[in-house]
Amino acid sequence: MQTDMPGARTPPRNAKSRLCRNVVIHGYCKYENRGCEYNHDAGVQSKPPSGSQSNSSPVAETKTKLRVDSPVFTPTKSLAGDILASFPPKASEPTVAQQLPAAQRATYEQYGAGDSEVQPFELSPYNRSGSVSTSTVHDPASPFVVPPPQVGISDLSTLGHSMNRMSLSGQQTLTERPSSQSHASYYQQNAQVDPYFVQQQQQQMTVLAPQQPLQYHLYSSALPHISNLHPHQKTIHAFFMSDRLREELQRKSEAVQQVLDPTSPDYQQLPVEIHHYHTFYPLDLHRDRSTKVFGYPTWVYKAFSSIDGKPYVLRRVEGFRLSNEGAMSSIEGWRRIRHANIVSIREAFTTKAFGDHSLVFVYDYHPLSTTIYAKYFSHPSHSNTGVPEKNLWSFITQLASALKTIHSAGLAARTIEPSKILMTGKNRIRLNCCGIFDMLTYDAGKNIPSHQQEDLLHFGQLIVALACGSLAAVHNLPKSIEYIVRHYSVDMKNVILYLLSKPSSYKSIDDVVTMIGPRILHEINSAHHYNDLLEGDLCRELENGRLVRLLCKLGFINERPEFNMDPTWTETGDRYLLKLFRDYVFHQVDENGSPIVDMAHVIQCLNKLDAGIDEKLMLTSRDEQSCLIVTYKELRHCIENTFQELLKQQ
Repeated sequence: MQTDMPGARTPPRNAKSRLCRNVVIHGYCKYENRGCEYNHDAGVQSKPPSGSQSNSSPVAETKTKLRVDSPVFTPTKSLAGDILASFPPKASEPTVAQQLPAAQRATYEQYGAGDSEVQPFELSPYNRSGSVSTSTVHDPASPFVVPPPQVGISDLSTLGHSMNRMSLSGQQTLTERPSSQSHASYYQQNAQVDPYFVQQQQQQMTVLAPQQPLQYHLYSSALPHISNLHPHQKTIHAFFMSDRLREELQRKSEAVQQVLDPTSPDYQQLPVEIHHYHTFYPLDLHRDRSTKVFGYPTWVYKAFSSIDGKPYVLRRVEGFRLSNEGAMSSIEGWRRIRHANIVSIREAFTTKAFGDHSLVFVYDYHPLSTTIYAKYFSHPSHSNTGVPEKNLWSFITQLASALKTIHSAGLAARTIEPSKILMTGKNRIRLNCCGIFDMLTYDAGKNIPSHQQEDLLHFGQLIVALACGSLAAVHNLPKSIEYIVRHYSVDMKNVILYLLSKPSSYKSIDDVVTMIGPRILHEINSAHHYNDLLEGDLCRELENGRLVRLLCKLGFINERPEFNMDPTWTETGDRYLLKLFRDYVFHQVDENGSPIVDMAHVIQCLNKLDAGIDEKLMLTSRDEQSCLIVTYKELRHCIENTFQELLKQQ
């Protein structure tokens, strides 16, 4: 048959019994009256031609009944059941129902598990009107039933003709049971539930972690799905420093403010004030006084100065009687040294406030600092793993820089010892207790060259101990050097061998600095990267400072009782606009009257106000009788004019 359809081809013989695909997809066929051979009636399937009925086989008839696009998809009998029915079961093999216990056998037969007929069931809880069927009630306590969707469909026919023919609506439910009966009890009565599974479920539901109050250092980081935002988008964390840095600074601030309980025994034993220092707080964790380093028992306290109000560290040398007045002048050379890897000394004095003759040295206070000994040697492990080479080079660079400054000033450190080197941050070390030996063993600087050679020797021994992970490594140097050669670079071995060599007039810290030159460049690079990181955190807080200044101006203006003897000053003119803007930013409520606490809204409004953009906003009075439309630019002018008016009256 000739048609005017473009690209026409010969249709199959049973075309009249097939529904046109254009009707299925688009709902109509534009070639229906132009020669399309397929069926266009969505509701009634056309019968096949008489010629094709005589040639149809039982298999073809079965396929027609089981087609998915039939008006009602109700298969009569499974083909697998017909095939298996032709083979009689063996007498020696019991059926599945016979193998079950009596209690489960009744349940198995009740649900027709052995029937060959496939029972029709409902695929969705929708009825023909489009609303959700109420015959299947969802029980939240049951984890086995999927809850129905909460979105209603106004007209099921809008889903397409193919969905209508699948009969997604009906009168029966998946399993028939009384609607008032809960799912949990229903399954317990009609199925064999594993008691171990039920016990585990009950334990998970009853055992709950106790809720603890929030701590100051618990700040939530940005979630992964909102971390990669557009350039114009920001999270609330973008306005503050990182959580790690904030927690570290908070902990240091807490350590600075720590004081003793007035009722504690330690408070009663300490003096109220010494010189111009007060509020003593002991920093020693061990009660046992060791005389190994200085030869005298020492005590460490934190105290505040009455002159500048800042905290300092007071190191007390117990039982030392100063015999030479010239020893006090030795501290002046140390007071002039300012280095990033040296704990600065402020002053030294003698006192009898502790009940004996004591010598007190005053140093800068670095909160939450620890020593290299406490970090690496106080808890010896069986693995004896040393410090990683990258960190060890950082320590060597910092100590070499400190010794270079000390030796260039004509002094000697004399405290290159693990318990006298502080760690004040991540891989940040400082040389502590400088100047104490100069006063305890005063010799007017006669033995400075020999003391400087001892600094280099002790420096090498410290590197060996850190590399081997044990203080006893310095007693067996051949074996320790062999270990260092296997686990560290050749440059590390060369530096250690030079520092441990015999003292001579040609041996100096300058040669060490030359040997570690490439490592110094790496340390400078790391320091600059860390400086960039801190500057980035500082820029975040810089925005906060800008907003705080704006809030302070609003606080000076809003709700002022009177100005120039005018009690209605804040309720007139520009001040009234600022009052309404304050309510717009901070006092908004939702439809239920609950306050809206939205930090993003506050920051967004204050940023627009500080920039003075031309965006308009509507301000409403509290009685909702007046409504004003202004721009942020106009509000900014109101703030500046009013604040300048306040400054003129100072």
